[in-house]
Amino acid sequence: MKLKVVIVVRGEPNYLRWTLERWFEEVKGLVEGEYGVAIDVRVMDGVEEYPVIEFCGRTYFEGLPGEEGFLIEVIKRIVEDWLEHGEQCYGDR
Repeated sequence: MKLKVVIVVRGEPNYLRWTLERWFEEVKGLVEGEYGVAIDVRVMDGVEEYPVIEFCGRTYFEGLPGEEGFLIEVIKRIVEDWLEHGEQCYGDR
C-alpha cells in the first residue's frame, strides 16, 4: 500500500485556481513515481483571489507558480517534509 499525501488547493473558483488544478493533474504522477507515494489533491473554495497550496495547515505557496516545473518543486518539498517529519494530519500511512 502506498503512502498517501493529501494536498489542499484553496481559493476563489477562478482561472488561476483552475490552471493550478490542471497543472497538478499533469505533474503529480512524476512526484508519485519518484517517491513511491500517492498524492491526493483536494480543491476547496475560499475567499483568496490567488490560489493557496497547503499541507497540514501550513501554506507552502500562494499564487500560480511561474511554470509547471516550479510546481513540481513545491510538491516535492511537501512530500519530503511529510516523509521527514511524519506529518499525518492529511496523510494516511
